[in-house]
Amino acid sequence: MRFALVVVFLIFSASAVSAAELRIGAWNIANLHHEDGVPLRPGAQPRDAQDYDRLKAIAATLNLDIAALQEVGSPRALTRIFPDTEYHLVISPLYKTGDENRPAAQRDIYTAFAIKKTTFPTIPNIESLRALALDHVAVDQDGKPSSRPVRDGLVMNLRLGNRDVKLLNVHLKSSCNAPSLNPVFDESKKGKANKNRYDCRTLAAQALILENWLEQQVEVGQSIVMLGDFNRQLNRISSANRPDHFWSSINDGAPNGLQLRKGPLGKNTTCWPRPHRLFHDEHIEFVIFDASLDQVIDPANISKVGMPHADDPKYAGELGQKLSDHCPVVFQVQN
Repeated sequence: MRFALVVVFLIFSASAVSAAELRIGAWNIANLHHEDGVPLRPGAQPRDAQDYDRLKAIAATLNLDIAALQEVGSPRALTRIFPDTEYHLVISPLYKTGDENRPAAQRDIYTAFAIKKTTFPTIPNIESLRALALDHVAVDQDGKPSSRPVRDGLVMNLRLGNRDVKLLNVHLKSSCNAPSLNPVFDESKKGKANKNRYDCRTLAAQALILENWLEQQVEVGQSIVMLGDFNRQLNRISSANRPDHFWSSINDGAPNGLQLRKGPLGKNTTCWPRPHRLFHDEHIEFVIFDASLDQVIDPANISKVGMPHADDPKYAGELGQKLSDHCPVVFQVQN
C-alpha cells in the first residue's frame, strides 16, 4: 500500500485553483487508527470494519476538495477513510514512520489534509506552523508532573481568484472550552485548585501565537482562513455580555482595522441529537477568515453536518466516538 506523504518545507509560492468553486471542510475524526478492534490510545474507542466503512461513506458524501483533519493516527489510518487513489494525503511532520506501531500509551494524534486529486493534480505547497506544538507543562490528576507537545498547525498556500490565501488547519489544546483566559484563575469559585488551569494557560499561549501568525500574514498582503478544532466556544457570550476571551484576543482590530469572521454561527443543532451523550450546545469547531475574503466566503454558509447513524444503538453514549464526537464543518469558496 502506498501513501502520499509530504515532507513539509517553508515554501512561498501558492497553488492556483481553476475550479469555479471549492468545497472545503474541517473534521476531527476522533482517534483514527488503522486496525480493526484496536484503539489508537488508552480510552479511545476501537472501530470495526463497519465503522470504517461508514466513515469512508461519510467522507465520500461530504465530497470535499480539501479536508482539514484532526486526530489522525497515521497515513494508514487516513487512507481507510480517504483512499489515496483519490486524495493526496498530507500528515503533520510530527508524525514519524511507524509511530502507529508503538504501544498505545505512546501513540499520538496529528493534523492532516486530504486533497482531492481531480481538483489538485499536484499537491499544494504545505508548511508546518510548528510554534503551535508548544510543550504542555502540567501536573496530572494523579499528582505527577508531565510535559508533552500539543499539535502543530498545517498551512496550505493557495491562490483563490486574485488573492493569495494561507489555509491553516488547527487542533488546539483541549479542556479549556469556556473558562477564563484573561486571567486564568488558579482557584475555582469554590476555593479549590482549578483543575483546568494548565490547559487554559497552554490554550492562552496558543491564542497569542495564532494572533501573531494571522497579523504577520495580513501585514505582508496574505488573506487567511483558519479552520479545525479550536476546542473553544467562540460564539459564547459571558454573563457580563462580553465575547469569549479567545475570540476577543485574536479579533482585536489590529493591525489596521483587521476584521475576522467566523462560522458556524449560533448554537449547535445538528451534531448528535439531544439528549445523546455527545451532544453539546456550543460549537468548538470553526472556520475563521479575514474580511478580504468577504466576496468569496459567507459565514451564513459555513455549516455543521450532522452525523449519520446517530440513532443506531451501536453508537449510544461514548460509543458514538466510533464515528466521531465531532461533526464536519463545511463551506464553499467562490473562486
